[in-house]
Amino acid sequence: TKLKSAVQLQDLLDATRMLVPLTRPGRESDSDPEDLEHAQKLRQVKAVIEEVL
Repeated sequence: TKLKSAVQLQDLLDATRMLVPLTRPGRESDSDPEDLEHAQKLRQVKAVIEEVL
């Protein structure tokens, strides 16, 4: 499903911002590779949405 409204994008951005601190770089040393990949993707999503809004 595509997000079409600014409200939907803002909701996604808010949720992403809540999750990003849980994946901060300092905690990555004890994480498995899949967790690191998900954390990087989450940060990318956050950056893209911030540019759009």
